[in-house]
Amino acid sequence: MSATPAGSDPYQEWILSHSFQTRDGVDFEARIATWETPPRFHLAVAHDTASTQDLSRSLQALAGQYYPHLFVTVASPLPAPAGLPADRLAWIQAGDSWSAAGQALLSEPDATWVGLLRAGDAIAPHALLALAEHIVSNPGLAAIYTDEDILEDDGKRHSPRFKPDFDLELLRSANYLGGLILARRQAWHAAGGWQHFPQQSDEFDLALRLSEILNPDAIGHHADLLYHRHASHPAQSLEDAANRERLDCVNQHLQRSDSGASAVAGLLPGTIRVLYPLPATPRVSVIIPTRDQFALLERCVDTLLSQTKYPDFEVLIVDNGSRDPTACAYLEGIARLGDPRIRVIAYDLPFNFSAMNNLAAREATGSLLLLLNNDTAVLHEDWLDEMVSLALQPAVGAVGARLLHPDGTIQHAGVVLGLAGPAEHPFIGWPNDRPSVLHRTHASQQFSAVTAACMLISKELYMSVGGMDEDNFKVSYNDVDLCLKVKARGKRILWTPYATLLHEGSATQRQGEQAAPPSPEKLARFATEQEAMYRRWLPHLTRDPAHNPNLSLSNRDVVPEPEAALSSNPTPWNPRPRLLVHPIDQTGSGEYRILAPSRALHNAGRCRGYASQRFFSPVEIAKAELDSIVIQHPTSARHLTALEIYRRYSGARCIVEIDDLITDIPRSSPHYRILGKEAGTRFRQALEIADQLVVSTQPLAEAFGCWAREVVVQPNRLERSRWGGVKAQPRTGSRKPRVGWTGSNSHVGDLRLLLPVVKKLAREVDWVFFGLCLPELKPYAAEMHPPVAMAEYPRKLAELGLDVAIAPLEIHPFNEAKSALKILEYGILGYPVVCTDILPYQGAFPVTRVRNAEQCWISAIRDLALDPVRRVEEGRALQAHIQAYGMLEDRLEEWAGAWLPQGGR
Repeated sequence: MSATPAGSDPYQEWILSHSFQTRDGVDFEARIATWETPPRFHLAVAHDTASTQDLSRSLQALAGQYYPHLFVTVASPLPAPAGLPADRLAWIQAGDSWSAAGQALLSEPDATWVGLLRAGDAIAPHALLALAEHIVSNPGLAAIYTDEDILEDDGKRHSPRFKPDFDLELLRSANYLGGLILARRQAWHAAGGWQHFPQQSDEFDLALRLSEILNPDAIGHHADLLYHRHASHPAQSLEDAANRERLDCVNQHLQRSDSGASAVAGLLPGTIRVLYPLPATPRVSVIIPTRDQFALLERCVDTLLSQTKYPDFEVLIVDNGSRDPTACAYLEGIARLGDPRIRVIAYDLPFNFSAMNNLAAREATGSLLLLLNNDTAVLHEDWLDEMVSLALQPAVGAVGARLLHPDGTIQHAGVVLGLAGPAEHPFIGWPNDRPSVLHRTHASQQFSAVTAACMLISKELYMSVGGMDEDNFKVSYNDVDLCLKVKARGKRILWTPYATLLHEGSATQRQGEQAAPPSPEKLARFATEQEAMYRRWLPHLTRDPAHNPNLSLSNRDVVPEPEAALSSNPTPWNPRPRLLVHPIDQTGSGEYRILAPSRALHNAGRCRGYASQRFFSPVEIAKAELDSIVIQHPTSARHLTALEIYRRYSGARCIVEIDDLITDIPRSSPHYRILGKEAGTRFRQALEIADQLVVSTQPLAEAFGCWAREVVVQPNRLERSRWGGVKAQPRTGSRKPRVGWTGSNSHVGDLRLLLPVVKKLAREVDWVFFGLCLPELKPYAAEMHPPVAMAEYPRKLAELGLDVAIAPLEIHPFNEAKSALKILEYGILGYPVVCTDILPYQGAFPVTRVRNAEQCWISAIRDLALDPVRRVEEGRALQAHIQAYGMLEDRLEEWAGAWLPQGGR
């Protein structure tokens, strides 16, 4: 089962939670059996050095492929070793290994897909398996690439490159595609095959040539780390020379494409700027919504008029009832000028950013509209030329600019769908002069949306999609909604760093709000607009082609997604139910009731299980494609919010789990103070949302059943994989019998029952306390052991070597509703038990039960502790009972029935 691992390196965490597992291979075997024509791969390995270690690394990776339909050709200056399997591998001894490898790929008629690896690089064992499935599921593909990282000699992987889907604009601007490009044999041949370059631009040039003969949607991207480029790869140390070589590749590509464009060096090493022709200069209508804020508006207009080289534009200032005398005087002065290039349009209704832009769009005389915030400022004269030249390219619907904060850091470098809500800007605060991941802040590229703080769009297209939505998006997300409507028309949304403006950020919207937090009305309006985005665009928000599904949507920084449920799915056809559990903790109740059952179901192949300590956003929960969600102890406002989100945005069955009578907690328990009086009310509200309640005991079912749609009683069990191999370790040299108790601070009231008992038996037995030991008991304790991590708990409990284990419980409805978990833990280790005679401990357990009276406890402990034969017999009997009836793996069918649709079958 996949949970968020601990550690300091996000990528190493990602690797740990994304390993390909045995059951994935089983699922793939069944999947392959349904294919009429499985893809057949032919991969060539070009070996151009004297190092056999590099060649060995690549061949071992290919030999370890799980997918069977693979033929390998090695081109090397070295002679072929003896004993090669001729049916699966060919060896060509050649001085020019690159040419030989490239020619060999065209000579194997049975292969449907071909590709070339550099000796030293490796691919993941499941790489071809995953690629074959992707290809079969997307029959229109003619080429495909993957994500990649760097592999060191010691096997450590680092520097991941999580790539976006295919984007020709980004490819021309930066070599983001990297290695492991596979193509159908016919497409490979039509593109001119493999061509080797001195500075290692081979894959880059191949990708450009493939883009010339294929539609963009025929070039696929499998978003998984399948390619491991060795750290000694020459391209790692030839950046400057390679940039010049790639510049030549792009210019030749542009000439072949007959685009009229040319390429020059970009803003930073490793980037390229494509200069598109500007055959005409259509009029641009610049629309600036404003209210008051004279200084910002004046700067915006002054820099626009004085620093813009583009020859034909008008300025439409939409005034939303300015009252500041200076701002009013400025606007009146503009109106008196009579300058046809600049007009003021009054909008006297309550602030509605969408309506203000729509009003100006209707009155605009330009064929292009530039939506511009009043808190921007022009920084260089050719910014509008750049945007117009891109807007005039085929199938371009809108163009966005790079916006910088006053301190020079990034404010806008595109918008990512699903990030931190419906959509958000990545790279906020990133230094403008520092290289970023895949050069994303310094390369022209496609996005699904750009901000309307500076957006260029044709008036005809703007009007045809209905402009901005004045009803659903008065203030927020109107630009994202607009871009998605444009994108739905088959148009591209481009962003360029070569049009850079200063941007303060939402100044018009913030006017008058700086001194106080947002009002309840504004928060409600924002929530309503978020809901409108989810309602209209949720399927699009879950998978932004300009982003990578392995990157976090909850973190605005570009970091790997630690939650395996939210990143790449190794079996995307979902052959097993997908289960998400939210334990209340990772010890005690969270372990026994949530983590252990979900882990056991996962390991048995009954589901694909995920555990998380945080709740998912609407986009995340929709992206996860879950079948069942289990939330433990939903007693807070956060739990209720999460349940409501899950119910609304996921088709999963929502299950609530509880194993405590939270409506009747003893005052001696710390939970009495922690949960408070509202816990029961919130729990009842949670049950009104959930589909089902799962409890550990019948009393809990009776207490809460009237609130739930459906109740299932699923008793606690022990996980054999954790407890089955643990054996108690008797202390042979102990002078006195060892009597022990284990528990936490939630059992203070229970342990207090035995204060006089401990004192009176202190000379007859050695008292052993594991976890909690009350201060009053410490003088009588022979041993005190601090709590340990849950993974260490079974071993540590066994090491205590107890002769007798005790399990006192206060007589209270809260404890009457508890389970026999403590008896299970003691019993599996063969410890004989003296316990309170209370409902959870009654029944078939072979234990000694007593009333909570001092003398009863003293007599029972003394009698059992001083009778070694009886201790052994009762311990063995209890152990046999637990092994027969108390093991989790023996009851998986019941857990599957409680949690999974159709029991996970």
